[in-house]
Amino acid sequence: MIETLPPIILEIETPATADEAWAALTDPDRVAEWFTEATPVGDVGDRYRLDFGEGSAVEGVIRALEPGRRFAHTWSWVDAVPRHETLVTWTVEALPDGGGRVTLVHDGWAEAGADAVIRDDHEAYWSGYLDDLADLLAGRA
Repeated sequence: MIETLPPIILEIETPATADEAWAALTDPDRVAEWFTEATPVGDVGDRYRLDFGEGSAVEGVIRALEPGRRFAHTWSWVDAVPRHETLVTWTVEALPDGGGRVTLVHDGWAEAGADAVIRDDHEAYWSGYLDDLADLLAGRA
């Protein structure tokens, strides 16, 4: 029986505009300011890579792209054995009173054969990275 593991769902609200938040998620220079080295975002079906240095990298394929709104890519650690491929989806929306909301959903844990420890480790890492993103977008980085 496959263990059911809930998706990681995290969100931040920021005084930055939705356009500024989108750039922080998709412009490699901006991504490097809060996360890591990233390849440019291409079209659906294109490869996407995040390089954390010292041989630690994530590779995937872009699965969805709605410029300014939504970006999804598969996520698999290059050196992991076995390789667990999950799905990361970023959504950006403008807030009615100004600013924006960024939502991260990282899903597919059980289907990838991952366990709760792997999922929970990722949630802890993502929480820290989203804090860094919030600081950058608020001008505190």
